[in-house]
Amino acid sequence: MLYLVRHGQTLWNTEARFQGQFDSPLTEVGRDQAMRIGRALAAEIGTRNQPIRAYVSPLGRTRATADLIGRSLPMSITEERSLMEVHFGDWEGLTREDIFARFGSDQSIRPIDWQFQAPGGETLDVVLARVSAWYAKAEAPAVIITHGIISRLVRGIYAGLGHDEMLTLPVSQDGYFRLDDGRIEFVPAP
Repeated sequence: MLYLVRHGQTLWNTEARFQGQFDSPLTEVGRDQAMRIGRALAAEIGTRNQPIRAYVSPLGRTRATADLIGRSLPMSITEERSLMEVHFGDWEGLTREDIFARFGSDQSIRPIDWQFQAPGGETLDVVLARVSAWYAKAEAPAVIITHGIISRLVRGIYAGLGHDEMLTLPVSQDGYFRLDDGRIEFVPAP
């Protein structure tokens, strides 16, 4: 069984900035989300003889989320670079308005598209290849703490979805996805 978590809300989430592999701190809402997810996961997984395996993107917002979840759920953390968010290149830290002002209004600003590539950034095919390579060797049971687009790709790989279907999957910072026995279920964190 895999438990897939997106990091808690960040300052840049609230400002609609492209974070990519840059970081901004968790907000109070984001810290609360992470703590609630930790309690919900602990209630589901229960007590164990040893900490549960956790694969965590090494970016600050995912590490902070993992630290807060860890207050309720003991985890054995492996930092996994393959779970880092899409690199948005020259667009990282910018809003859409910033991008238009710096690069021109003819920019195709649609990262949820297989043809997408920000200047100096990654394509989604490159990202899918790195996530797929990690997934092929990942061991369950495990908690996975990652990012919005990466969460979509992990679930898409798990379910055998096509490219376009993967990118339409919902993401949330208020719960986790349980991947078990071929099913994917969103579990809200009360």
